[in-house]
Amino acid sequence: MLRRPYPPFEYYDEDGAVVGFDIDIAEVIAGALDAELEVVQTGFEGIQSGVALDAGTCDLAISGMSITEARAGNMLFSEPYLDDNLGLLAVTEADVSSLDDLEGLTVGVQTETTGSDFAEEQGYEVREYSDSGLLIQGLESGQVEAAIGNISILGYQAGESDTAEFIEEIDTGEQLGIAVATGNDQLIDAVNQVLAELDASGGMEELEDRWFREGDTPEEGEGAEDEASDEASEEEPAEDAATEDEGDE
Repeated sequence: MLRRPYPPFEYYDEDGAVVGFDIDIAEVIAGALDAELEVVQTGFEGIQSGVALDAGTCDLAISGMSITEARAGNMLFSEPYLDDNLGLLAVTEADVSSLDDLEGLTVGVQTETTGSDFAEEQGYEVREYSDSGLLIQGLESGQVEAAIGNISILGYQAGESDTAEFIEEIDTGEQLGIAVATGNDQLIDAVNQVLAELDASGGMEELEDRWFREGDTPEEGEGAEDEASDEASEEEPAEDAATEDEGDE
């Protein structure tokens, strides 16, 4: 599943193709399972709640999704494939140097994410956005002075912004996982085997370097949301991968 663009995990490039860190991993899994990858678009709520998996909308949910106890009650998670703490991003002129400086400021978060949960637990004045792209737009337009979300997303966005800067990492111990429907033990075992082989071969580190450290990634385009399914192969898909837009989530 492809939610709205969520770089660098999944987004449309200038040619309208779906690309990203999660997409590369999904392609490796599909190849190892001799399956044709089809990317299906859906909202993150349907992904993180397990509804999309239970409804058969997809076979795999890979969407920068943090493993939480609540989510694990609704789906089966793979072994973690990425460590991903939260981070704080702030407008350069906001004079924010740490979380301690957020009192009296409006903090942007993406709804239904661990960043949103954290901000609310801390008692910050929160403004919610439906996806990370809108969150960053809110920060750059002055709707909010700071944003809290997964470091993989906010760190990436900070490197693309001239008006905001990455302030600090928030050590929450979050890890991202791939999910399948409850009861599909055979598929999750196969996914775990592929992830283990990808890690052992150095392939996972290469993907992390490409998408999070080297910065040599495809430019973003303006692919329409309803084109996500069109990116799939015309062959019968054996595994559908669901992704959405969030920095954790």
